Amino acid sequence: MIRGVKTRKKTRVAARAGKKTNQSGNKIPEWVINFSNCEEGTEYDLGRAWTVYRVPKNMLEVHRSAYIPKIISIGPFHCNDPSLQVMEEHKRRYLLRLLGLTSQDNRILQPCSPKEIYPCLESLAAAMKLLERKTRECYSETFDIDSDDFVQMMVIDGCFIIELLRLYHKYDIEVNVDDPIFTTRWMLRTLQRDLVMLENQLPFFVLQELFNLTRSGKEPCLIELSLKFFDPLLPREKKILNVNPSIEYDHLLDLFRTTFLSFIQQKKPTTGWRSIARPQRSGSRSLPLVDERQLIHSVTELQEVGVRFKRRNGHDLLDIEFEKGVLKIPPLYVDDNTVPLLLNFVAYEQCDEEAEPYFTDHLMFFDSLVNSVTDVEILHKNGIVNHVLGSDKDVANLFNKLGREIVYDVEGCHLAAQMKGVNDYYNSYYKTKWHLWWTNLVRDYFSSPWTFLSLVAAIVLLLLTTAQTFMAFLSYLCPP
Repeated sequence: MIRGVKTRKKTRVAARAGKKTNQSGNKIPEWVINFSNCEEGTEYDLGRAWTVYRVPKNMLEVHRSAYIPKIISIGPFHCNDPSLQVMEEHKRRYLLRLLGLTSQDNRILQPCSPKEIYPCLESLAAAMKLLERKTRECYSETFDIDSDDFVQMMVIDGCFIIELLRLYHKYDIEVNVDDPIFTTRWMLRTLQRDLVMLENQLPFFVLQELFNLTRSGKEPCLIELSLKFFDPLLPREKKILNVNPSIEYDHLLDLFRTTFLSFIQQKKPTTGWRSIARPQRSGSRSLPLVDERQLIHSVTELQEVGVRFKRRNGHDLLDIEFEKGVLKIPPLYVDDNTVPLLLNFVAYEQCDEEAEPYFTDHLMFFDSLVNSVTDVEILHKNGIVNHVLGSDKDVANLFNKLGREIVYDVEGCHLAAQMKGVNDYYNSYYKTKWHLWWTNLVRDYFSSPWTFLSLVAAIVLLLLTTAQTFMAFLSYLCPP
């Protein structure tokens, strides 16, 4: 794979009558001739149109299971994976269903309902043929797939998604859906996870075109159907999914990610540490850059200086605030569904230049907050982190692993103001010696009932020893 290679025009030597020797009479290597004969823009587009990417190898090695589909392949990245071929039968079955045909003994095709008008497969193929070049340009790799096979993949995969979304809409409003995907308990949730993975995407304009060509009667728009399908992956209290239908979304992953960004984008966050740094007074010593860029202290350390943690209800997942010593964080549910989803959000932000790294910042924020099991226990006690992973230790290990191999920009972090406020609060506390002494006393002698009892016993013993010494001295001064 060659990414973003910008070729030059044919060299003068190669352009003259197809010569294969240079001016010195030496033979020109074949690869030089082939490379020089490439026309600019025919195969290499500098990545301007890329929206679907391979997950970076370094991230894939840390959380491989979060990025590789389990049961279904959508698009060209995993189309030849033998372990995913089982779902191809379901894809063809859904295509026949969408076309209004039923299969009997795998040979005879009959209309489902003669009274209804169904789309024509030829028209779907023709529409996808017109979008083939644009679709290929959306992928960060070139594929050795001929035109007919690529168009067939677009039609079959796209129609499967469209029909699945429509059936789920019926299923969600308690309409009986007699289909193996919906009657098999584990399959539907696994499909939801697979269809939101970065490497398992079709461009959204492909799905929208197929949806328009197969639409009949009154039904919700594609955006509404998609969001309803993926919403169970990440439970949230605020279920108002504000998205702009006029925006051209890259794919389903981009669409679902956008539903978490509406409020945070309205706040117009600051652009990083430098924009919120206080002006230095003349003669004052500036802080080292490494201190200024520190993300945030752990939950245990912040609690020691008096920072309180509060669950922020009724707000978006990314809407974190710090005010008057209280860090307000919306609840985060951690399970087998949310972790892959969040990691694919981050992978998309790592690859796409136009995707602001909101979820990257959010995961790095939690990675800094959580360093130990105690940190998770405090967040869980305050209703901020809820999980079904078995133990708080598992959650702590997970958070400490989430930030590995992720590139983040402190300068552009949307949580810069909140983190700087927390760090200023922390640093101001330790500037007073009395606070430092009191913190050490609480940590050393009040951290557990046993240390407290030991301290009480030592104080009682000291008082008894003092009283005994005093009585002995008193009897010496005033003998009986």
